[in-house]
Amino acid sequence: MDRLARSIEIYRNKGMRILVQRALRHIRNKIIPVPTVTDPDTPKSVFVLKHLYNWWFNTQYGTGTDVMAEDWDTLILLDACRFDDFEEINPLSGELNSRISRGVDSDEFIRENFVGRELHDTVYVTANPHVSLLNSNEFYDTITEPIDQWDADLGCVRPGIVTNAAKKAHRDYPNKRIIVHYMQPHDPPLGTTAERLREKYQIGGPISDGTTPDCDRIMELVADGTISADRARTAYRETLEIVLTEVESLLDAISGKVVISADHGEHFGEQPYPLLGELYEHYRNPRTIEVCKVPWFVVDTGTERRKIKTEESTVGATSVSEETVAEQLQALGYR
Repeated sequence: MDRLARSIEIYRNKGMRILVQRALRHIRNKIIPVPTVTDPDTPKSVFVLKHLYNWWFNTQYGTGTDVMAEDWDTLILLDACRFDDFEEINPLSGELNSRISRGVDSDEFIRENFVGRELHDTVYVTANPHVSLLNSNEFYDTITEPIDQWDADLGCVRPGIVTNAAKKAHRDYPNKRIIVHYMQPHDPPLGTTAERLREKYQIGGPISDGTTPDCDRIMELVADGTISADRARTAYRETLEIVLTEVESLLDAISGKVVISADHGEHFGEQPYPLLGELYEHYRNPRTIEVCKVPWFVVDTGTERRKIKTEESTVGATSVSEETVAEQLQALGYR
């Protein structure tokens, strides 16, 4: 029904030609789901094999964890965080395990875990523009203010913005489960290496006047050989260190059982399957260990569990403008 309503809206606002174009593009992407960034030597048609590889992966590792069925009071999601990098860098005290994500990207993760469910014991704080997939009534409240504080020069929402919104949500909703969705370590990277790369290559999203410059994102430059995968990985790890510093600040301000996880991981040129060539990023990629194995870190907060209550939401629907969503998704590589 939502898809039908969306089609009617496109027809009324854009006309039949645009509706047909988008429908054909949707069908093509379903049959041959080509990632945004690919190995230039891999024919696009070969990605039809993704369906076979996904089936094989699911038979080996399962279809993924329902994060809402897990036991936590606060779930902190680090966007595009690989298990192995988290394991190496994480400075926090707690117990590390892993889970298999239901999604290879934020779009799929949100659809498979949140969309269409009644989760009125939970508040969702997010900097991820894919929140637009929600119908505004899944959660007791959906806090999207961080999205409006997009840093156009860097092409991201800085992690400190999310920390501040998450602290306020914990004060405002002491009897709710709370999901905090940071956008890091997803590109564009932050930190010393990122600054040096940004000086030489204009990486990131829209510039300060709101336009999109003629530039590449970091993994596009890795795929074409301009930047080495090792250097990009260094920038990625520095970004992870930065967001974990923000997470540590958040942990000092909250109580209850806290889990740190991720919506998905990231590829840096691995070749887990024959014929596909090297894989980069995550969007529309096949299911692999690199993008589906995510950390599940139970933090030792030393505090008592919060008393969670489920009740009908009286909070008004939260919305993000379609233009804002489109601009940010394009800047983040979802196009």
